[in-house]
Amino acid sequence: MRQTEGRVPVFSHEVVPDHLRTKPDPEVEEQEKQLTTDAARIGADAAQKQIQSLNKMCSNLLEKISKEERESESGGLRPNKQTFNPGDTNALVAAVAFGKGLSNWRPSGKMPSGIKTNIKSASMHPYQR
Repeated sequence: MRQTEGRVPVFSHEVVPDHLRTKPDPEVEEQEKQLTTDAARIGADAAQKQIQSLNKMCSNLLEKISKEERESESGGLRPNKQTFNPGDTNALVAAVAFGKGLSNWRPSGKMPSGIKTNIKSASMHPYQR
């Protein structure tokens, strides 16, 4: 544990193959062979054409990115459309904060209610039977 700075707490049969391996896993080795044979089949001219095509695509992409950055730094592509009315917002804030524009109508007395309740007198205790 001290020699591995705490990375390997126990040097047992479970960790030895992973830590002492000098060869890749068989699946990785097979994949590497396949890629090597595919690369060998491509001719030098075809490889050069693919390299040039990839370089051209990368250059075009970099140019587009730098153009977008320049435009965004110089004021953006298009101004943001306003999604609210400042007059309405100010009127709403004034109504909520100061009551501006609200009527002073207050109900006098009791308001009639369409809800009927069956409330018994408070003098009757529920456990007195």
